[in-house]
Amino acid sequence: MNQKQKQLVRIVRLTFDMAAVVMAWIAAYQLRFALIETPKGVPPFGLYLKLVPFIVVIWAAIFFASGFYRRSQARRSAVLEALDIIPSCGLATLALVAFTYFYEEYRYSRIVMIMFAALQPVFLITARSAMRKLFRWYRRKSPARNVLLVTTKGLERQAIAATDEMDLVRSRVVGTVFVDEAAPADWLELVARMEVHAMIVALPYRLLGVLEDQLAGIADQVPDIRIIPDMSRFTRFASGIALVDGRPVISINESPLAGMGRLIKRSVDILGALVGLVLFAPVMAVIAILVPLSSPGPVLYRQERMGLDGNSFWILKFRSMPVDAERKTGAVWAKPTDNRATWLGRLLRGSSLDELPQFWNVLRGDMSLVGPRPERPVFVDQFRREIPGYMLRHKVKAGITGWAQVNGWRGDTSLEKRIECDLFYIQNWSVWLDLRIIFLTVFRGFLSKNAY
Repeated sequence: MNQKQKQLVRIVRLTFDMAAVVMAWIAAYQLRFALIETPKGVPPFGLYLKLVPFIVVIWAAIFFASGFYRRSQARRSAVLEALDIIPSCGLATLALVAFTYFYEEYRYSRIVMIMFAALQPVFLITARSAMRKLFRWYRRKSPARNVLLVTTKGLERQAIAATDEMDLVRSRVVGTVFVDEAAPADWLELVARMEVHAMIVALPYRLLGVLEDQLAGIADQVPDIRIIPDMSRFTRFASGIALVDGRPVISINESPLAGMGRLIKRSVDILGALVGLVLFAPVMAVIAILVPLSSPGPVLYRQERMGLDGNSFWILKFRSMPVDAERKTGAVWAKPTDNRATWLGRLLRGSSLDELPQFWNVLRGDMSLVGPRPERPVFVDQFRREIPGYMLRHKVKAGITGWAQVNGWRGDTSLEKRIECDLFYIQNWSVWLDLRIIFLTVFRGFLSKNAY
């Protein structure tokens, strides 16, 4: 699809989603006061309608942050859709409950909130099913467009897949020209004979010259020509295209954290860091007393680490080694045989309590609650030369915990597996994934046999 059609589809999907959420809210009100008697009588419906604008804003913000409108919904099963919808609706409902707690005009029924939480997924899945049926009906009724594929054996799937989501109208492949075998001598005669309405070109860069001389003539005969750049060799994340002075500019490895997603993640970071500092304040106070008793020196240890976009920052930890531990050895990768830690340091590292001051790094904006763990620049310089894709982990902020850590890849373990987990996290980022990692950290992340 072109940008206007994609924007139209997003608007339609958002409209269906918000209509479903509002209908679920109205249904929850009707069911609550129709099925269960209340001694205070039925509250005016207008009081509940007042919340509708706030509900729409909250749900739209969380759905955008969850990546609902970046992903194609064409072939998603009901199960995958439910796994997307249920946690996001749960998070949005919690946000609504928090909002109504501070909304002094009226205390809304808790039963309505519970019913609303249960009805949302049902209404949303039904609305999305209806939307897909509407699009399919429109495509069936629209006249088919004849599409010619110009590709190679290796890129044929990409070209065929492009026809499925090419437009809101039907596309009919009338022919495929494999340029790596033989290209027609007369392209103009070919497109005229086949009555081609659109052409999809999926070729590697080395073969694009085949069309160079005739592309202008073909463009006069074919109303719609689309070229799919062969970016698979260069990118592991999504690619983005922007227009600069009317010219397309392709960005490789575009970060998924942009716009509303970045704002939501930062808000969760600030809230989570404040909660963490308050919750662990007694533990941190005890550690602050014990650290100087374990060995002379300051309570906190500052160390240079590399974060977002390769920029350095100073990470904070409770000091777990003597002050001069690295004076002779320099920077050393921690291993099970490392005996430089003090008796308290071994306890702090084994329980990950030495990381608690990093909540302050999160508040400062140096780090996030969740993200790839930051490394020291000296190790980054080494790993970037040895491990393909290593620097891609700096597309997002470093985190106190991450997908690699909750899966056991920390300490002196496989760096390749750790990078694989980090890239998976960046490719699949969502608010729900962050919350899942935080939840798993409580049960898996603090105590680890690889923490030393």
